[in-house]
Amino acid sequence: MFKEYSRHINSTRKEILFEYFLPLLAEILILFLCILSFKLVVDLGPMVEEPSLVGDDMTKPTAGRLGFGIFAMVLWFVLSFIASKAAGKDKHYTASLSGFAAGILLWQAIGEISWHYSIGGVHFVPFESVTTFPLASLFILLMIYGKKHHSFDWGIWCMILSFAFNWMGHYVMEGTYPFVKSLIDEHSWNLTSCTVCGSLGFIYSIIFLLFRVKTRRGRILASMMTYISLGVLVFGIREG
Repeated sequence: MFKEYSRHINSTRKEILFEYFLPLLAEILILFLCILSFKLVVDLGPMVEEPSLVGDDMTKPTAGRLGFGIFAMVLWFVLSFIASKAAGKDKHYTASLSGFAAGILLWQAIGEISWHYSIGGVHFVPFESVTTFPLASLFILLMIYGKKHHSFDWGIWCMILSFAFNWMGHYVMEGTYPFVKSLIDEHSWNLTSCTVCGSLGFIYSIIFLLFRVKTRRGRILASMMTYISLGVLVFGIREG
């Protein structure tokens, strides 16, 4: 009986290593590569239109930023296709990491880039601004509907969740302050909200990993939860 229990513990440790820690490290690496690529080209080339004030920030519509946005959208589509095909063949790691990378690229193209440019003189707004809160709510409802009706395969779910986690994380880090700015200064709010939300998210991701899931997909999902929780928490610590 002891040997059987020991084998079970060793098997669980291996599953957590290969199905949680390694995907988490891969997700952090993918994020780093996406950010690095973005930083390398964002300031390249001339302005394609005049900078303007959008919300509280000035746009910087460089040719490099625009080129990266177009490239990110194309690569988002390609990686989403790969993720969906891999999911159909039960290639969980390929599906999850391709979908994860696609979600980050979609966030970069829409959340980081689109609001810098205008169409007919009309700008998009930053996705983490208070203006897009109703849109974020509708997106969450769409996810609930999709889950209930099994509308998406695993690869597409990883893409959607990656995009959603980045969106919600940016909301916590930057988008919630307008709701409370009459009560507290921005620095204190960012420090408090990010530290609290990041810590709670991290704790829940560990509980989810250890007590709620028994499958590879569940452990990979837990790694994505940890990824965004750590991102929010690090931002809060940096604010401190």
